[in-house]
Amino acid sequence: MLKRRLSRLLFCAFLCSFSLQAQIVGFPAIQGERTDADAAMKRALKRSSLTFEGKPFHAVMDIGTEGEEYSGRVEVWWISDSKYRVVLKSPKFSQERVVNGDAVLENNLGDYYPRWLENFVLAVLDPVPVAKNFTGRGDAVMLGPQITSSCLRRDDRPGGITDQATWGMVCFSGAEPRLASVTTMNMSLEFRDWEGFGKKQIARTFQTEVLDFKPVIGHMTTLEEIKKPEDAMFIVSAVTPVDQRITTEFVSTLKEESLVETVPEISWPSVREGKTEGYMIVYARTDRTGQVRETAKHNSDQPGLESFGMEQALRYKFKPLVIDGSARQMEMPLVLHFTSRMGDPLPILTAEQMKNQMTDCSVGFLPAGTPKGTSVTIRVSVNEEGKMAGMSPVGQGAGRLWIPAMAQLRDCKFAPYVVGGKATYYKGDVVLTAP
Repeated sequence: MLKRRLSRLLFCAFLCSFSLQAQIVGFPAIQGERTDADAAMKRALKRSSLTFEGKPFHAVMDIGTEGEEYSGRVEVWWISDSKYRVVLKSPKFSQERVVNGDAVLENNLGDYYPRWLENFVLAVLDPVPVAKNFTGRGDAVMLGPQITSSCLRRDDRPGGITDQATWGMVCFSGAEPRLASVTTMNMSLEFRDWEGFGKKQIARTFQTEVLDFKPVIGHMTTLEEIKKPEDAMFIVSAVTPVDQRITTEFVSTLKEESLVETVPEISWPSVREGKTEGYMIVYARTDRTGQVRETAKHNSDQPGLESFGMEQALRYKFKPLVIDGSARQMEMPLVLHFTSRMGDPLPILTAEQMKNQMTDCSVGFLPAGTPKGTSVTIRVSVNEEGKMAGMSPVGQGAGRLWIPAMAQLRDCKFAPYVVGGKATYYKGDVVLTAP
């Protein structure tokens, strides 16, 4: 199954995987140094994490557009990992949390703490919570001033099945380096617009994803050093019992199957291309009663059914996960088996037809130096709004020429394709040749 969350990073990752002097036709040599993964992670955290060898700070992050579902505000006062205060607000959930040593005060307004909101809190307090999954493995990455995305990956496959608990990718930017992104089964974060904060470079723009990879953006509007901490802000007047706090546990497929209480009957709709039977993995997160409250796309044998599967996953109910007498929220890779049928196949346009669909885009030739007569065909997917939804090479051969060919198409715009008076998702071939 294809991990679609990786698609936007494949191009940079492909380039960065080459050695120091590697070169692709039409692209300059990549300048950088091969760096031990453990050293790269430590350097990146020291450079761009507020809490890794950090100094006391006060930060405010505004998320999304006020009033919308995925919006809110996160405010943090941090002295150390054992002494901090977090106040977060969103339309459906708010929390005040004070940690002072072993004493914890937690006031919650709402019964469910969503993942997307937790991602923004982690962006401030712990931007790579799974750092240990990527260290101690003998891996290496290429780092350099020209390298904007060089990634560490983990994709264990016990018995041929990906271990979703450890699957993920951490990407770095630059020679220092800085954190560029973190992607795991249950978390996605991108970091942009770095600015100085003491000796660190801290991102001011953060992006996570919800549902079908819809972006939600947060902006750090305040970041200042706390020079004289006010002890009163960190007093825990009454410790909140553990069973009244909201904690989330990542559970394996085996564990969630042992807790499943209600499995909905699903009548799968028809598909327009691809497989009519197979499996998909949906990210699912429950409240403390075991009811699924949040889902997101992850991967599927049939991408055309992912949105439907994500909606159906909300109908699942599990027995509460109880640890040390306390019910926990759960997040998991929920595996769904689908059986469908073929109906209303997608239109596939010829190269000549696609020329009429392309706007603001001048393509057709491969980079200079390519043997004369060489051609590459790229199949482009376009959604109902005319936005590119994906692309892939067609046929065999051409090798590395696929990369510069697809690079030319990344910024192209396409006209919607109308059938029966209604815009439809479509695919089409674009041919590039060497003059």
